[in-house]
Amino acid sequence: MTSDSAGAYSGRPEELPPVKPPSAGFIVQLFLIPALIVMAVVAVWALFGRLADSGTDWAQLVVELGSGNEHRRWRAAQELAQLIRNDQLQTPVGREPLARNPEVCEALVKLLNESLSQTTPTQDDILHQEFLARCMGSLSDTSQTLPALALAMQPERDVEVRKSALMAVTTIAGARFDQAMGFAGDGSEDDDNLQRKPLPEPSLADAGVLKQLRVAAQDSEPVVRHLAAYALANVSGPESIEQLKVMLLDGDRRTRANAVMGLARNGVSDAIPELQKMMVEVQQPVLADASLKSADETERLLQQRMWQAEQPILARNCLRAARDLWFVAAADQRQALQTATVAIGTAELFAADVRNQARELQQWMEQKPK
Repeated sequence: MTSDSAGAYSGRPEELPPVKPPSAGFIVQLFLIPALIVMAVVAVWALFGRLADSGTDWAQLVVELGSGNEHRRWRAAQELAQLIRNDQLQTPVGREPLARNPEVCEALVKLLNESLSQTTPTQDDILHQEFLARCMGSLSDTSQTLPALALAMQPERDVEVRKSALMAVTTIAGARFDQAMGFAGDGSEDDDNLQRKPLPEPSLADAGVLKQLRVAAQDSEPVVRHLAAYALANVSGPESIEQLKVMLLDGDRRTRANAVMGLARNGVSDAIPELQKMMVEVQQPVLADASLKSADETERLLQQRMWQAEQPILARNCLRAARDLWFVAAADQRQALQTATVAIGTAELFAADVRNQARELQQWMEQKPK
């Protein structure tokens, strides 16, 4: 999955036509997943994906997942994953979607568990694990998928596999969080006007997953921490919220940002001071990061280019967070958020879509109590 995966993937075989990436609305909200991570979300599916023929026998593919021939086994996994994806794009006629099929789920989970049991995995094995971990997020039987994801999240796994597992957990938890919060999920005004608050209990009850999320939140890899932050936001519950509050002090700016967005998603006012800082910083054309003082010129240039790519994403997510936190903000905080929103809406630094979002938010704020 990704860095979300900062990256390791190879080009897909030439004979395989391109496929659309899996739908993942939560990725858009995931403030800081660097561009390479988003690219890898697409790339993993493009690498393995191939448009499955409508006549493909899914039952035969399940049988082939147990084949002793590694090539046949993984080819079947690839085609089965694409059939699941096709079901998401168009509801199948005459059968349940394969994501809900217990045989399909059991076979894919078994394949992931078998791969994870290897003590010295090859690079191909790691790529398979990465792919299968991401597939887990599309399957309905979480009693099987979550224990497998807990294994894939363990610190000893390859970092790319852990990222894939974290993203799959976020997908599962995000759907449950939205349902528990009563979100329509269609971008309607009703969602905007809901006063958010943390769930009384986590959206996921799997003890292994919850344990590995706590471990990931303290990982030495910044990308693992910031993916963990967004997963924790969707898991919610008292322990996740407390961990997110701690992550507001993280040394990595992306992790801090995801902690802010995660707390905002839960309507927790502790995020507001850091959000106010971010809404000012995002308007700066040059990245001001203390960690760059010791970096060489090449690294500083790279980070600056990444900052320019991330700025519109950060700005849009800051605006979303300001809306989410409006109802729990004090009067002076609302004034500060509104001032920052106006500034973003008039900043030539941003493209029209960002400025328009800011102006719409400004109008929304003006209609709400101060």
